[in-house]
Amino acid sequence: MAEKLKKRIKIMHVIDSLGIGGAERVVINVVNGLDPDGFEQIVCCISNKGRSAQQLGEHARCIDMGKGPRADHLMPWKLARLIRKEKPHIIHTQSWAGVDGVIAHLIARGARAVHSEHGRSLPYVDGEPVKRRLVRRCAYHLVDLVFTISEEMRQYLCRETRFPYERMHVIPNGVDIAKIDSADERGLREELGLASDDCVIGTVARFDPVKDLASLIRAFAQLCAHHNGRRLKLLLVGDGSERPALEKLAAEMGIRDRLILTGFTDDIPRLLRIMDIFAVSSVSEGLPIAVLEAMCARLPVVATKVGAVPELVTGGLSGLLVEPRAPQAMAEKLAILVNDPELSRRFGASARQKVERNYSLNLMLKRYEEMYLWLTTKSFEEP
Repeated sequence: MAEKLKKRIKIMHVIDSLGIGGAERVVINVVNGLDPDGFEQIVCCISNKGRSAQQLGEHARCIDMGKGPRADHLMPWKLARLIRKEKPHIIHTQSWAGVDGVIAHLIARGARAVHSEHGRSLPYVDGEPVKRRLVRRCAYHLVDLVFTISEEMRQYLCRETRFPYERMHVIPNGVDIAKIDSADERGLREELGLASDDCVIGTVARFDPVKDLASLIRAFAQLCAHHNGRRLKLLLVGDGSERPALEKLAAEMGIRDRLILTGFTDDIPRLLRIMDIFAVSSVSEGLPIAVLEAMCARLPVVATKVGAVPELVTGGLSGLLVEPRAPQAMAEKLAILVNDPELSRRFGASARQKVERNYSLNLMLKRYEEMYLWLTTKSFEEP
C-alpha cells in the first residue's frame, strides 16, 4: 500500500525510552518492519534512549531528549520545536509518557496524531487517580486516533476515562514467527548446565514488582517439594532491580541450585526452544509479547488471569490460568503439565495455531500500515 503514495510518510514515535518492555518491542518492530521506501521513521525518546535502541535498523533515527528521571515541564515545548524542525506527517505518542507529545502536537500544529496505550503499571494496576484519568481523556480527544492492544484494555480505558468505546480502536501485538522457528537451540542446554532430561519451567520478564516473580519462585519451590525425584529447573530470562531479592528468596526456599538466571539477552528465541513449560506470574499485563512468543514456540502456558492474558491463553485448551499472587495454585497447575507431557504437547500445538491466526508480526504490521495510511488518506478501516 505504501508504494501508491507519491512520497514517503514521515512518522515520529514519541516514547519515554527504548528500554526493556512490550511497548518498546512494538515500536522497534514497527520501525524495523515497515517498508523504508514508504515510511521514514524517527523515534523520540523523552527520558533516554534505553538499552533496546541498538536494535533499531540503520534506516531509523533515534533522538534522545535527555530528560532523565526528573520532571521537565518544558518538555512539550522542546518536543514542539523538534516537530517543527522535522516536519513529520504523523506523530505517534505512546502511553503516559506520550502525553507530552500530545501537548507538543497541539503547540506545533500541522501533523496528524495517533496515541496508543500498551498496558498498566504499578501502582495503578486497579485504577488511576482522577487527575491522571482526566489527563488521559483530554489527550485522547486531542489526537486523530486512539488505540490499544487488546479488547480488555479497550474496555478498561473507556471505563476509566469515559472515552467513547467506538472511538477506541484495537491493534493487537504480533510476533515474528519465522525468527522463532529459525532459532537453533543446539548446545544451549549444555551451556546453561542443563541435562537433556531436565524439565525446564521458564519465563521472560523484567525483574520488576509488577511481574511478581517471587510468587513464581514460591510456586516452583512447592512443585519441587512434591517431585523430589524429578529434574526440575527454573529458567528466568531477564534482569532488573528485584534480582538480589529473588536470589535471596530462592536460597531461603532451598531451590537456588535449580534456578538459572540469564540476565538481559536478545537470544530469547533460542531460550524458548529449550523450555518445556512457560510460566507468567504478573499482577498486571497488557497483551504480553513474552506469552505470544512462548505460544509461537509451542510451549504450554501457566499464567495469571490478568489483563489480556485470558484473550491469549484459553484455559484447558492452550494453557492453564490462575489468580495472581497464588503460588500454591500455580504450583498445582505446573504439576499437571509436568506430569502429563502429552497434554503439554496438545496445549502447545493449540497455542501455536492461535498465534498463526491472530498474532503474527506480519498481520500487526499490516494493521499499522493501514492506520498510518488512513491518517494521511482517510481510508483506514479498523481490522
